Parts: sequence; structure tokens; C-alpha cells
Amino acid sequence: MSSEIDPLLLEGMLGEGDSSEKAVSSRLGMGNVRQALGRWWLMLIFGVLGYIGALYYLSIQDVSSTATVLIEQDLNEQVLIGSKLESDTADSGVYLGNLLKKLQAPTMLNTIAEHPRIVALNEFVPPSFSLKPKYMRTEEELAYHNAGSETIPDRASRIAGMISMVQSSGSSILELSVTHPDSYTAKVVADVVAEVFIESEETKLIVSSESGYQLLKKEADSSFEKVEKLEASLQQYNTALKLNEQIHVKRDEIIAMRLRYGLKHPNRIDAEVLYVDLLKRFEREIKRAAGTDSELSYWLKYKQRIKELDELRKGGTAEAIDASDEWLALIQNALVSRSNLLGTSLTNQKSLYNSLTLRMEEVDLNDEEKLNDFSILEAAHLTSTVDSVRLIYLAVGSLLGGLVGFGFAFGLAVIDYKIYDVRSAEEATGLTCMAAIPVSSKFGRRTEWDSILNIDPHSANSEAIRNLRASIILLGKPERNKIILVTSALPGEGKTTVSSEMASAFALNKEKTLLMDVDLRRPKLTDSFESLKGKPGIVEVLAGQASLDDVIHESPIKNMDLIGSGDRAPNPSELLNEGEFSKLIESLASRYDRIILDSAPVLPVADSRLLSKHVHAVIMVVRSRKTPVGAITRAHDLLKQAGARVSGVVVNGMKRTSSGSYNGYKGYGEYGAEDYGYYGGEK
Repeated sequence: MSSEIDPLLLEGMLGEGDSSEKAVSSRLGMGNVRQALGRWWLMLIFGVLGYIGALYYLSIQDVSSTATVLIEQDLNEQVLIGSKLESDTADSGVYLGNLLKKLQAPTMLNTIAEHPRIVALNEFVPPSFSLKPKYMRTEEELAYHNAGSETIPDRASRIAGMISMVQSSGSSILELSVTHPDSYTAKVVADVVAEVFIESEETKLIVSSESGYQLLKKEADSSFEKVEKLEASLQQYNTALKLNEQIHVKRDEIIAMRLRYGLKHPNRIDAEVLYVDLLKRFEREIKRAAGTDSELSYWLKYKQRIKELDELRKGGTAEAIDASDEWLALIQNALVSRSNLLGTSLTNQKSLYNSLTLRMEEVDLNDEEKLNDFSILEAAHLTSTVDSVRLIYLAVGSLLGGLVGFGFAFGLAVIDYKIYDVRSAEEATGLTCMAAIPVSSKFGRRTEWDSILNIDPHSANSEAIRNLRASIILLGKPERNKIILVTSALPGEGKTTVSSEMASAFALNKEKTLLMDVDLRRPKLTDSFESLKGKPGIVEVLAGQASLDDVIHESPIKNMDLIGSGDRAPNPSELLNEGEFSKLIESLASRYDRIILDSAPVLPVADSRLLSKHVHAVIMVVRSRKTPVGAITRAHDLLKQAGARVSGVVVNGMKRTSSGSYNGYKGYGEYGAEDYGYYGGEK
């Protein structure tokens, strides 16, 4: 390919924007992935570079080790009567966040930094970061420093950056991790952090437990006082309640005597005297009980009505008797209601007091019981060693490098607008691929031409030619697909080879076939068939300088004849556009079963578009890994505008896979490095 961009190629890629844009957009997807995977060497190179980058990082930075302490948390929910000492743990993420904040609190970190085991660490402070590899640094630059060389705030800040915490899924086990370049330092710091944290939590919980006991005692004392008051209030009503019972009994006796005895009967008089005495005593007891401080508020709502009834009760009239009955009923109802209320309150308060005293006894029996018990399930142990982390770094570096290489290859595939395989050819043109022909050196002969079907009948190339013949046969009736024009978007895509092999395939199928070179500008059949060199051809027939029988020549293949282009024509387009060519085709159609026309490329010249109106079908040849998408779509559009019936495409030069097979949807290949230029440089 030449280094300069052919103007016609540029026109093919940019012209008829709608078609090109559609083709390009359709190639974004798995086609690009396949092309990227085809550039596996890029992924290999970048993978090696990623490996080297990881090695360099390991040479300038010490690999850190991680030590983990397992902490078990016993969640013993304990609730005081009326108040909860400690709420349940909330959402796991929030809970862990709170614990980590406790660990990273300044007071906690300073306590950890001041711990004797931390201060005694000799390799606590790693060397300063440098871009120089370790083998280029001095021993002083690589030396670690002890913890005592830093201030307490600096140590605390460094420890804060080492700590992390996670919770095992579905359990109460916390994993406290500390990361440091020195494995021994990581283990010591992890143990100290866990120890200080647990001690701090236990101290807080003991204080909380003592506060809880005091709260219990306070509530118990208050409850006891309420019990005493309720008992005293209820005791004040005991005499009145007993008298009330006696009044009920005596009232029933009087009612019975009034029915049995007369007004002046001694028994009746004695009973009524006793009844009046009971009422007076009952009234005195009620006034005494209602006059106490604790009962004034209850009887206040009855005070006005009682006063009114007391006024009406004076005298012996019937109205006074009714008032006395109403007064008694009012007092009795109020007394019963109040006594029931006091009894219920006393029972509830005694139950509360008993519960509080029982809880105090439990707390007193085990005053060191913790509400949330943290304990070390397993001391600090290394969960990641230097060697394992080094391997991880190297693997990740290689993987990232390979991914970058794939991305680079994918990007190249996106901007590489060429036909690579059957899928991209069909997506670009919207046509069916009639055959995918593998690349082969046997197609490139210049002397003693013979069909690949004779030379290597069992090869993949021969099978591809048979597929092409079958695809043409399946287009329809032979008389409707007798005259076939073979063209391409650009020169050098193998259309002459495809035309020759197609013609030989029909000839070997016992169809009388004619192969005619109508590329009047750069004829190619003469390079393969020596019998055509220097002989008259189509140009002479159209110019009236030779008859049709003079230009027909036999080929090495039985049933296959040849017609060359003849001498160079000064005006090929005008020559082909004349009516003589139409008559020539009609004459040949009566002699042959198939006529194959090898024509010029579509984009450089208009010859193929002029010829397309004289043929039954047009087949476009594209070269894998050479033909740009824009070129083939532009050529297709031009042929459609000329009214051509484009039956399909043939993908030429498909590269064989490593297994020796080829696949039109997965294979990649190139057919050489011929120049795109039509008038110069084409081989």
C-alpha cells in the first residue's frame, strides 16, 4: 500500500455519508472484540510491561503484611424495668463505623501509642518513599527506625492509618486488621490495639453497670414509698368499708321488719335505732378518711353534691329521707370505687417493687457482669505474607497490563475501518456473503494457469470456489443469472482471480462458459493466460476491427473460452456505452451457458457502472484486512444508483487459523500489500 491516501479511496470512505455512517456504526461490537483478540501480541506486550511495572513498584516500595485479631462480642441484652441500659447493635455498617471511630479517637490512639510494647518496636517507622529502586539506595536510606524516634501524636497518626475492621457475615466476630511493612510490627500493633480497645470498653461497661444498679435502687426506693402510701390510704378506708358492709346487712333486716312488724314494734324500733347509729359512725369515718391530704383530691369532685344533700337531710320530711338515701348511695359508690382503685394500684406497685429488688439481687450477685462482652478469640496472626502479596502484585500488574493492551487493540479496531471478515462485509453492504476464500499462494501464478479445482481439489480454497458456484446457482434459474459481472471497490482485491476460478468452476460443472476481460484500462487476464497476449479482444470487436470469432480463445479448462480486452482503448467509457456492446452480449448469450465479465474497479472509473446494465447479476469482491468499509459501501451505493442488481459479496484473502481451518465469521487475513492506486503500483 502506498503511503499517500488515494483521493478516490477518500471519496469512497466519506462519500454518501448515510451509508458509511451506518456501516461504521454497525461494526462497533463483537467484530471489534474479535479484531482486538486477533492482535494478541499487543496484549502480550502490555502484559509483560505490566509485569515489569509491578516489579519496579516492588523494587521501590516494601510489601506490607497484614496481621488480624479475631474479637468475639457477646451480645447479652439486659433491660432494667422501665429503661434499657444498652440498645441492640444497629446496622452492621453503622456499628462497625462506630467501633472504628472509637479505635481512631485521639484519646484511644494516644493510649495505644504510649503503650510500652509499641514504644519498644525497633522497626516501627519504615523508610521514606523514593522512586529509586532499593538496590540503588544506601543502607541508611533503607533502614527502619524505632517507635521512640517519633512523637506520640505522630505514632498515633501512623497507627490510625494501619487499622481496619470488618465483621464476619452472620456472626458476632470482628476482624481487627493492622497492615505494616514489617510483619512482627503488624502483629504487635494488632495485639496492643485489641487489648487497649477491650480494656477501654470493659471500663465503660463497668461504669455503666454501676450506674444501672444505682438507677435500680432509686426506682426500688421510689416504688417502696408508693407502696407505703397506698397501704396507708387503703387502711384509712378499712373501718368505713366494714361499716358499709354492716349497713347493707342492717338495711336488709329493716326492710324485712317493716313488712312484718308495725311502726311501734320494739324489734323494729331497736333495728332502726342501730341502723341510724351505723350511719352516723359511717359518716364520721368517711369524713375522717376524705379529710387526709392524700384523699382530698379524690373527694373534691363529690364535695358540692354532698354539701347539698347534707342540707336536705335535716328534718324528718319525705324529702329529707330521699336525700339521706341519695347521700348514702353516693358515698357508698365513691368508697367502693376508691378502695378498688387503691387495691389495684397497691398490687401493681408491689409487683414492680418485687421485680426491682429481684433485679438488684441478680446484679449484686455478679457485679462484674458485662452488658457487651468483648474477648479475644484468636491473637494476632498473619493473614497475608510478603511472598503472597508479592505474587498478587505481579499477577495484578500482568492482568492490568493485558487489559490495557486489549483496550489499546480494541481502540485500534474501532478506528481501523476495514473489512476483516464475513460479518463486517455483510454489515457494511447489507448483502449476503456468497463465499469466503482463504489466502493461497497457488492463486498467484503467472504462467501455465490452471484451476485450483484441478490443482488442489480437496483444499479449503477449492471448497470456497465450489461454495461460490453453489451460491450463484441458488440465485435462481440459469437464464436469469447467465451474465455475471465481477467487480470490486478498489484495485488489487483479487477480482480477476475470483472471475477465473468462478468460470472454471462452471466449466468443470459441464456448463459452456465464457470468461471475458472487460477491464479496458488495466486488463489482468493476460497475466494468467498466455494465449491472450498480443491478440485482439473486446476493443477491436467494438471498434469494428475484428470479428467475434477472431477474439474467442480456448482455455486449459474444457468448456471454458476466453476473450481478452485487446489493445488499450483511449475512451473505454464511451466505447462500452455504445449499442455495439449490447449487441455483442446478446450474441454471446446465445452461445454460452454462463458469461463471466472481469471488470474494472467501481470507485476509480465508471466502466463497471456502465456495464452493470447489460448483465444479470453483479458480484463484488472485497479483500480481507485491506478494503475500507467506506470504500465498499460507496461502491455499493454507486452500483445501486446505476440500477445494478448486486447479488452478493465475496470475501477474498481470508487468513487461515492456527488449526488450519478458516471461518468466514471468525477468520482474519490479508492478501498482500498491493497499492490501492489503479494506474500504478498494482501487482
